[in-house]
Amino acid sequence: MSDYKNLPTWKRGMSFAHTVYAAVEAAGAKGTDAGTRLRKAAVSVPSLVGEAFLDLSGADVTEALSLAERKLAEVANLLTSEPALVQIPDADRESLLADLTALRAELAQLRADRSGETAH
Repeated sequence: MSDYKNLPTWKRGMSFAHTVYAAVEAAGAKGTDAGTRLRKAAVSVPSLVGEAFLDLSGADVTEALSLAERKLAEVANLLTSEPALVQIPDADRESLLADLTALRAELAQLRADRSGETAH
């Protein structure tokens, strides 16, 4: 599947990245190291999903999607433990974490579908 922009997971990843960018901006953390790391990790997710569906096959696809899952774990860690991001309102943080959980499940399913594994 070369048209990755039609993948629901890619679309959800892009929406998630936009939401992360907006939350960092609203919290005044745009210029901080934590804000930069958070934004980079979030934008990596749809990028890696797209990469997995361009010219990759087999283990390369699985690796790209696994890396996307690790980037989501990095986002979760930053959202829950980085003091510089405390200005993100709790409601926004909880919404981001809920979106992250849904996206993580989609990535796991997509990886399983592509590799023939069973998602957990």
